Amino acid sequence: MAIIEPFALAIGFLLSFVYGYVPSYGISIAILTVIINIIIFPLTLRQTRSTKRMQDVQPELKKLQKKHKDNKEELNKEIAAFYKEKGINPLGCVVPLLVQMPVWFALFRVLREPLLFIPKSESLFSDLENNINILFFNMDLQIPASEISGWVERVPYIVLILMVVATALFQQQQITKKQGKSDNPQAQQMQMIGKVMPIFFGFISWTLPSGLVVYFLTGNIFRIGQQALIIRIEDKEDKSDKTEKDNEENEETPETKQQEDPRKNRKKRRRK
Repeated sequence: MAIIEPFALAIGFLLSFVYGYVPSYGISIAILTVIINIIIFPLTLRQTRSTKRMQDVQPELKKLQKKHKDNKEELNKEIAAFYKEKGINPLGCVVPLLVQMPVWFALFRVLREPLLFIPKSESLFSDLENNINILFFNMDLQIPASEISGWVERVPYIVLILMVVATALFQQQQITKKQGKSDNPQAQQMQMIGKVMPIFFGFISWTLPSGLVVYFLTGNIFRIGQQALIIRIEDKEDKSDKTEKDNEENEETPETKQQEDPRKNRKKRRRK
């Protein structure tokens, strides 16, 4: 895809730049993955917040759908007005994801075919071409685990793949715990897909270059920390909103006090 080429060339240059300071292919991949995740973190945070807001208003949307189930035109108008009132952009959880996708596809392609995108003048290009400094914990990161003949030699590759599956399962458990159990069939389906995906990544990791598996593992670990940070930010915001709401409810206007005082005086007179 032509749209991915510029991203892939930029990522290839960045990878070779990191390798110039850290002459280890595996560590360079891990550092590159962290850098890219940090760069797109604002988009990820925006996507997570938009998704959460859409989940929070689902009960009200269901009421509108039930109310206008026989009039789709009126329903669309009501939903549009509701989104405007709440300040919700329905595409807010989709647009950040679409922006990130070319970056992830480009990174995937660079790690799958690094010699196509790394500048030939860089030391990383010559090292990959000559199989120098590409071993990472006795693993050749340019080949998949399926191409290793001996089972003893496969052990570090298998451990790496199992770590990818374990971190992905933990990440999914982290998300499910935050969202809680849902009666919504669509939400239940998404949670089921989330449980299956780590196993799927384990299978494809068996046939992909091990450099990509290092990328999967680093990305999973980063997103576990990222999700913990997002949950912490959301909890702080929820507590702040709740405090503000309680303060507004507890505040009494002068007019309210003036209305209450005569009532109290009347009660006192009656008691006398």
